[in-house]
Amino acid sequence: MATLYYNQVGIIDRYGVGKHALDKEIDKLRVRYNKNPLQGSQFVRQENATGGVYTEATFGTSLELPRQNEDSERVPMATPIPGYKATGTVVNYRLGLQVEKSYVEDDLKGVVRKQCSGLLNSGRMLVEYQIAAYMNNLTSSSYPGADALALVSASHPFERREQGTWSNLETGAALSLTTFSTARKNMRKRTNEFGYPNPLTVRLLQVGADGEQKARELKTAEKNPENALNQPNVWRNDNWDYFVYDFQTSTTAWNLFADVPEEFKGIVYVNRVQPNIAPLEGRDMSTDIVWGQRLRIRSVVVGVTGYFLQHNEGA
Repeated sequence: MATLYYNQVGIIDRYGVGKHALDKEIDKLRVRYNKNPLQGSQFVRQENATGGVYTEATFGTSLELPRQNEDSERVPMATPIPGYKATGTVVNYRLGLQVEKSYVEDDLKGVVRKQCSGLLNSGRMLVEYQIAAYMNNLTSSSYPGADALALVSASHPFERREQGTWSNLETGAALSLTTFSTARKNMRKRTNEFGYPNPLTVRLLQVGADGEQKARELKTAEKNPENALNQPNVWRNDNWDYFVYDFQTSTTAWNLFADVPEEFKGIVYVNRVQPNIAPLEGRDMSTDIVWGQRLRIRSVVVGVTGYFLQHNEGA
């Protein structure tokens, strides 16, 4: 078995990464297939930071119901309920790449520029993994929402403490027509901080690669795929869809996302500096390393609320 090696990390030279481009016996030098999916943006809301820290809080407009009160009596007063605050510190990310001058001069295949093209894609993949870190840790307190609990919990406190708690965590069970229906029902039974109905309808069923077949059955089967009595699939023509998230690490988990406007999405991707590439400055001028480039990003993902999703760890 051949052993591959890199002569100098960060430098494309004649002896390591670039040696095949100088080999006259190689008739064709072909780029490897590398289709990296960009999928996570649909789960997050994008915002810009004006400084090194991004902070977001909510406010409410709901009030208690009017009380019986005569015109001669003092008007009972009400106050909207403030919301929780979420904060994230913007992180600086960089990556560089340089090319040896002799390699550029001797490149027989004309691939040197293509070899450097992966720098921007590396930045895109960083964004995907930043989002995936939250999506794969929805029940972890290391990835909290504004209420200091994990985005998915059975005991989220309402903003109005007298109202108690609410849950977006299902009892762990495999995806089926029954468990799908139960999760839909629980989203439909959401209330606000005063206990008034605040129903959510399902927009998206999200699964990992292992859940694709079952998700497709639930969406497309004319009959109940789990019942032998010829019962119809009651959700087939309802206004929802499914999505296979290739960055999901769990083989069993699945999520329902509510049909709400973009501004209400509960996970926020915050840009301070968009992924960008610039010439690499400050190199040792005594070396013949030419046209180095560096990628730079400043960003953070902030969890605000899991109110608009329903999570099941599966089984």
